[in-house]
Amino acid sequence: MSDPLTDGHNMAVLGATQTGKTSFARELHAETPRVSIWVNERGKKRVPNIAGTEARSLEGVKRAFARDEWRVNYLPADRNAAIPKLQGWLWEVAARTDRELPVQVVVDEVDRVAPQSGKEYGNLPARDAVRDFTSEGVKRNVKFVGITQDPATYDKQALGNSRYRAVWDMSAERRKAVRNYGFDWREVEAAEQYAGVLHHMRGEVLRTVKAAARYA
Repeated sequence: MSDPLTDGHNMAVLGATQTGKTSFARELHAETPRVSIWVNERGKKRVPNIAGTEARSLEGVKRAFARDEWRVNYLPADRNAAIPKLQGWLWEVAARTDRELPVQVVVDEVDRVAPQSGKEYGNLPARDAVRDFTSEGVKRNVKFVGITQDPATYDKQALGNSRYRAVWDMSAERRKAVRNYGFDWREVEAAEQYAGVLHHMRGEVLRTVKAAARYA
């Protein structure tokens, strides 16, 4: 099996706050051999200590790419507006590079841009872009990493498209919401502090994952 942390398949990072999941994602962003774009938020919701060049617009992301800067902390004014534009541009990049450029996109609190909704495709542009990332990105060498505390509110199609699910502890209510995903809660509970358990979409436990202390 290829390495789940570096191959092109999507990953969902799930768990309660202060469990270690964001630290894991920080390390994944900083250490991947892929070009990695963390789509961050501004203000109080901004995730701190994200590696890379800060870009506040898609043009800034493009300039970082042009300078061969492989880590980008993207801080758009409106993530819901920015994510569909980023997805469209990365599809263009994949076409121009014959899909040879390995890219990773990380979105924290992904349920805020891709909420569970009964609206049909075409009615929620940001959610639809996340669905496209999770269903079509692997064909374009684009790995999507979606992070959420509340998987019950994350779009089910996008979550279901994630080949890998890194799972940290969460409340009983939130466990119930993902009871059909085959997570091994005994393994999660047995993991050391701040560690999560990486699952395959089939429910198979792959390994324990934990960020290095410097990413906490």
